[in-house]
Amino acid sequence: DWRRSFITTNINPYYDAFIRWQFNVLRSKGKVLFGKRNNVFSLVDGQVCADHDRSEGEGVGPQEYVLIKLKVLDPDHGQSRHDKIKNLMAANSDRGVFLVPATLRPETMYGQTNCFVLPTGEYGAYLIDATNEIFIMSARSARGLSCQVY
Repeated sequence: DWRRSFITTNINPYYDAFIRWQFNVLRSKGKVLFGKRNNVFSLVDGQVCADHDRSEGEGVGPQEYVLIKLKVLDPDHGQSRHDKIKNLMAANSDRGVFLVPATLRPETMYGQTNCFVLPTGEYGAYLIDATNEIFIMSARSARGLSCQVY
């Protein structure tokens, strides 16, 4: 539980001994479990950032950020503006290429039939190891996705 703080050091050996005993008893009874849980992760520090560790944004918890995978189809109309995507798809013919807009409100995305791309936006093509697919997204989206466990 990242909201709690325990100071167990040799400065207070009695409290330290009590906490060690308590955790050992709880673990032997199967009450202490290790696993994955949603947390706020600090890219600056490279570790989980507890609520009281932040100088601002206290009370802010993790949010569910949903990607919508839209498969890119071969642009067969011969326009030169599609050369980059054609080259990307040719070089990665064994992988799917997807546009991946993200949303905090996935319930608004049902029946999505198109995706508008910001003409002046800068997008990159990122290989997603977990699925062996190419995702086209902004660098900021890729950085946020890198903090997720798939």
